[in-house]
Amino acid sequence: MILATDPPIEIPLESMSLADKLVLKEALDQDLQSACQTDLAGAPQDWHFKVLAEREKRLASGESHLMELDDFITAMRRTMP
Repeated sequence: MILATDPPIEIPLESMSLADKLVLKEALDQDLQSACQTDLAGAPQDWHFKVLAEREKRLASGESHLMELDDFITAMRRTMP
């Protein structure tokens, strides 16, 4: 398997044993967990601010409204079989 990076990285999956593949998978999982925690520890992403601004706009215009959680649950139970 060749990963399309610059430069390309070749990983010989076909010739790796199951144990080696599991070690590789575990290393990737740990690296991804660390990367996600680092990214999440930073400031919120721009898209999140855009979503919040759009929600505030809909609330202000009356297009949307807030509900109490109990009211929402009751309404959902009425619509579900």
